[in-house]
Amino acid sequence: MDVQVKTVYCNSYLNIISALVKKLDLLHLIDHLVPVDPQCQTRVSDAVQAILYNMFHGRQALVHLERWAQEIDLEKLIRSGLHPSWLNDDALARHLDRLYEAGIHNVISACLIQIYRKEGLPLRAFHADTTDKTVYGAYESASLEALQITHGYNRHHRWQKQIGFGLVGNEDGIPFYGDVHDGSLPDKTWNSQVRSRVHEQLKQAKIEDEWIYVADSAAMTKETLAQTKATNAFLVTRGPSSLRIVKRALAEADSPHIPWSEPFVLGERNGATHRVWETASTYEGHPVRLIVVESSTLDQRKRKTLETERVKEAELLAQEQARWERSPFSCREDAEQALASLKASLRPRFHRVEAVVEEIVRPKKRRGRPKKGAEPEMETLYTLRLSVEFDQDAWEQARRKASRFVLVTTVPEEWKDRRMDAKEILKLYKGQISVEMNFAFLKDPFFTDEIDVKKPERVAVLGDLFLLALAIYRVFQRRVRPFITLERPLKGAGGRKLTRPTGQAIFQLFQYVNVVLLELPDGHIQRALDRSLTPDQQRILQGLGLDESIYV
Repeated sequence: MDVQVKTVYCNSYLNIISALVKKLDLLHLIDHLVPVDPQCQTRVSDAVQAILYNMFHGRQALVHLERWAQEIDLEKLIRSGLHPSWLNDDALARHLDRLYEAGIHNVISACLIQIYRKEGLPLRAFHADTTDKTVYGAYESASLEALQITHGYNRHHRWQKQIGFGLVGNEDGIPFYGDVHDGSLPDKTWNSQVRSRVHEQLKQAKIEDEWIYVADSAAMTKETLAQTKATNAFLVTRGPSSLRIVKRALAEADSPHIPWSEPFVLGERNGATHRVWETASTYEGHPVRLIVVESSTLDQRKRKTLETERVKEAELLAQEQARWERSPFSCREDAEQALASLKASLRPRFHRVEAVVEEIVRPKKRRGRPKKGAEPEMETLYTLRLSVEFDQDAWEQARRKASRFVLVTTVPEEWKDRRMDAKEILKLYKGQISVEMNFAFLKDPFFTDEIDVKKPERVAVLGDLFLLALAIYRVFQRRVRPFITLERPLKGAGGRKLTRPTGQAIFQLFQYVNVVLLELPDGHIQRALDRSLTPDQQRILQGLGLDESIYV
């Protein structure tokens, strides 16, 4: 039997992503929202899949996507009969334009709602945040409604040409709402607008229930509180330290009679313990709960600031001591006045300083050489002597104060038959890291390298497809993690045990899975894996409800 090898495809983990996209039924939804053009050989869903899979495989410019498509099993990943040459950059650009004209934001919103429905995800609490992404090139548009790609300062205070991403997602980091916005849009403006948009999206999902909006300190505005109330939502945010009600709560927390909670742990990796104390206030006419949180771990920036202040204070005290030793007084009265002034001016935070007037008797300095055998003339001078000692108690108190922050919330103490005490509010806020971790994906050059299209409208579409890829990535990660435990870890690169792996770590396990296309004597094509799947690979597929048929 003469069997010939026609080609070998290195699809690796793309077949898993393809199977997941099909299970979520996103393709029919996209083709429904952007109908198939009978004059085109490809559908919008073909272009979307090609761009998404290229992102997951190590994103390339659209001009290179046709060549990349020749190296993957396109018919298995997307659909039968699809030819790589049909995915040239002109065809992809046309589909990007069609997506924009159909309302790309509405298309992506519908896809995100579909993902939540298919996955049965709870719509209880959402975390929101924004980030920026650098772009290059000259983008021109005659429309003021198009995405405005502008220069601005990023979060590292660097001047750059940028666009903005806004995300609202659940505790697993799966976006429920996302947008690509102007690079100069302030966070406070975005926060004041986004709740009504999320509320509208909830209505599209036929959900009129109450929900919780968790955001950073930029959300603490009068407009945000009003919008939150109007959209049937409650707010959890971090109170800016400049707010009067926050300053008052932090000052009151120093009182010895404050009933702090017992220390507790929220299960974080660093094992930090927390104490909380709650009070109440009003802000712009809205009643709010203020939760003062004290953590056993300092924010790295605050720790560095405190340490810098301590070292600087010790250096200044040493310089002060040297200055007084160089300039003694000739009378005690002057020295006593200088001592009183010094004590009034010294306000050390981290050191105990004792200052006294010290009398010094020494030979009086005269010009020229003294006469032989003459007794030296003595003089009495007065200097200030500083005794400096590090104050460990003051240091610990400063650390404790620096580790405190205030959460502001409108969530009632009882909500949906559940006790929403200070500890539960803190737990909700800590979930904010889920949306922040998504920004690492959006800025990872492996997934979202330089945006290289000519029109702002296409930049907007590509940015929204980044958000869709992120949602698929998070769903994949969420599905995999439940059956990987401390008792049954995966074996990662270098024999490392994986108990809570990222999606990328799982991808690496499938990196060398190749599909061989065999041409049989009768002309039929048959697919086969070039080697058997490992036990870990089989276990992942089984956990996802898949098998090796996704390859062959």
